[in-house]
Amino acid sequence: MDIKLKTGPQGHIYLPKNVRETWGDEYKLTPNYKAGVIYPSNTNPKDVLKSLQTLMTEFKHRAEETENEQ
Repeated sequence: MDIKLKTGPQGHIYLPKNVRETWGDEYKLTPNYKAGVIYPSNTNPKDVLKSLQTLMTEFKHRAEETENEQ
């Protein structure tokens, strides 16, 4: 599932209500050149890694589908 995020005029990002209800009110963003990870600030790094492994599988599948469409 993708959630589109937009910045408002002051540069604030709106997180949907269901995300805020699930994750709480404090987050961390760990970015690099092309992507970043947003997660609740109290999350164990091992749990972030497990979630990233799941996301990697999803993005590999999307990349394969994109290659097959061309």
